[in-house]
Amino acid sequence: MTDRSLLKRLEAYYDAVPRGRADAEEIGPFTLFVARLGWPYYARPRLGETAMTVESVRRVLERQRELGVPLAFEWVDETTPGLDEVVLAAGLRVDRCPLLVLAAEPTGAVGDARLLGPLDSRELALSRAAISVGFEAGGTATGDEGIRERDAALGTGFAVIDELVEAGLRSGEIRAAACYAVEDQALGPVGGGSHTPVGDVTEIAGVGVLPAYRRRGLAAAVTHVLARDARDHDVETVFCSAQNDDVARIYGRIGFHRVATACIAALGDSH
Repeated sequence: MTDRSLLKRLEAYYDAVPRGRADAEEIGPFTLFVARLGWPYYARPRLGETAMTVESVRRVLERQRELGVPLAFEWVDETTPGLDEVVLAAGLRVDRCPLLVLAAEPTGAVGDARLLGPLDSRELALSRAAISVGFEAGGTATGDEGIRERDAALGTGFAVIDELVEAGLRSGEIRAAACYAVEDQALGPVGGGSHTPVGDVTEIAGVGVLPAYRRRGLAAAVTHVLARDARDHDVETVFCSAQNDDVARIYGRIGFHRVATACIAALGDSH
């Protein structure tokens, strides 16, 4: 598979995944995905579009403000080159994240991670609450945030398990994994992640661990479990985007290699 055909597959996936949970509005050269429930989405360049202007970006921002949704764009730099300059000129920051694809069979070990089944909605909620805390803290360094902060995040944001999430878990449209503290698994999940297959393509996303339980190989274990599950279900293209190069190195130990750059734009100072 050439790089061009691979990027086309990824673009088709990016366009397909939000449509089950969001309404799509076409605004100039962009598709704005507006979530009906749960986690909010973003705007992306429409498939095949490359002619972006500051004015077209501002039109999307105006509509996002009207709807009260995040002022956010996502795209692949190699597919839509030059959009970063346009978005910056419109006043947004741009974070550039390594985009990686699994080269062969996943390496590594399951460790203290496991797949969640259709009846594990409570475990999924705890896992997502832990992921939310982990992403709020950012980075890969250890920290103080642990079980108390996880439990406080239950029922908010990403940790809301609505009917669509439960249905996706039952049907297999959402494949989730959780990780546990080896010294006390009764604490429940301290992190996790998921993948959402569409045909023979899937993205491993939202892999996070409570800061108090980092540097134990748990993120790598979750990623291995999800990648192994994808391969076991005949998924040909397994990809992910890493927050930064340090996180990309974790994925690299499982067999992922960088193929492109995923761009995420929002208002505010770069982090």
